Amino acid sequence: MTYKDLVDRLLIIINSHAMVETTGYGNLSDIEVPDNEEPPNYPYVFINPVNISNDRREFNLTLNMICMTQVVDEEQYEINGQSICIGIIQDVVSQFLMTNQDPLIDVVTPFTITPFKERFQDDVVGATATLVINYGKAIDGCLVPLV
Repeated sequence: MTYKDLVDRLLIIINSHAMVETTGYGNLSDIEVPDNEEPPNYPYVFINPVNISNDRREFNLTLNMICMTQVVDEEQYEINGQSICIGIIQDVVSQFLMTNQDPLIDVVTPFTITPFKERFQDDVVGATATLVINYGKAIDGCLVPLV
């Protein structure tokens, strides 16, 4: 199991979620908020890698999952949009855990989901979660043989 394998599994789940319209991956500066499209491509889920830590027993992938949707300037729509985004994050993590066939993969729980409101080209609301995915792989060898 590699870093790419873990991220790909997560992106497959996000892309297969019935409510998610757009996905992205990269640095926060890579977020491309869909602007004035008909219909708008929201909800938008973006994966932002934070770091990887290793010890002798496992490596831990830390990433931010950001889910956002467009809203009009009314408080009830803000709360509803945040609620939808929180649900999407919970669905993705749940699906990631339930469909996982590798007993060495685990998501650290509890994890925190934080609602937000932001102004890009459009008013958006959403939620972000910092996830730590552990993979129990000992650092006792390498994939590429040394010459």
